Amino acid sequence: MQQKQFDTAMQDVDKAYGNPAKLLADDDLSRPQKLKLLQQWDYDLGLLLVAAEENMTGPGSSSTAERLRSVREAIQILGVDGNPEGDGAASNGKVAGVVIPTEETKEPKSKTTH
Repeated sequence: MQQKQFDTAMQDVDKAYGNPAKLLADDDLSRPQKLKLLQQWDYDLGLLLVAAEENMTGPGSSSTAERLRSVREAIQILGVDGNPEGDGAASNGKVAGVVIPTEETKEPKSKTTH
């Protein structure tokens, strides 16, 4: 995907794709791009949930939790496990407390016990 199109999609992933299945089916996206878009979507939906908890709901707020579940399932389909009860995505490259691999790190580092 062209960088300009990717940047536009990052601004409103929900508007660009509508649902995670469409994003996953987009063959123009690389795996890291899909993960980055899903990370942003996870973060945006997390903010909407916080707003709903503070009685600052908007249109479609009743389905936010279900959409968040769908986004996190899509992240797992791409091979990134996360804690769905975690704090959500953050700007530090994490989704549900798990680091999103970049192109340089295709495989997650294995944990060794000492």
